[in-house]
Amino acid sequence: MDNIYGIFACDPIGVIGKNGKLPWHYAEDLAHFAAYTRHHTLIMGYKTFISLPKSYFDERQGIVLSRQKRSVGHPNVTIADSLEKCLSEEILQEKSCYVIGGGQIFQLFLEAGLLSQLVVTHIKNRYEGDAFFPLMLIRDWPFRKIRECEDFTIYHYFRPIRDKL
Repeated sequence: MDNIYGIFACDPIGVIGKNGKLPWHYAEDLAHFAAYTRHHTLIMGYKTFISLPKSYFDERQGIVLSRQKRSVGHPNVTIADSLEKCLSEEILQEKSCYVIGGGQIFQLFLEAGLLSQLVVTHIKNRYEGDAFFPLMLIRDWPFRKIRECEDFTIYHYFRPIRDKL
C-alpha cells in the first residue's frame, strides 16, 4: 500500500505528546496539519483520538486502532482492534490516509513497512513529554525541506527504495 502517509510534529528527541496533548502550541503548524489531512482518513490510537475535538471528524474519516472495545461517538469514526482490520477498512482502498499518532501506532506502521511518506514538523525547542516518535526508524529516509519557520521546520520524508536481492 502506497497510500498510507504519516504526519506529526516532534521536538529534537522525538517528543510528540505529554499527558494526552501536544506540549506546545504553534498555530501555523496546526493549520498545516489541518490542511494536509482535510478530507482524508486519519488512523490513530485511542489517546490521540480523544485529544482531538470531535468536530474534527466532520471533514475526515477516522479509524481508531485499539485492542479494547471502545465507544467513539462519531459516525465518521470506526474502531479496529488489529492492524489487519484497520487495513481492511474499505476507506483505505479508495484514497490516501494519514497515520497521526501516537508513538506506538507509528512504530507499528513503520516496522510493518506500511508508511510510504512522512510529513514531519521538527520543533526546534525541547519539551518534556511522555509520548515519543521512534526517530531511529526514519534516520535513513531521504527528505526535503518544505517550510522553515522561526520555531519549527517542516520536512517531507520518503521511504527509502531498497535494492532487491
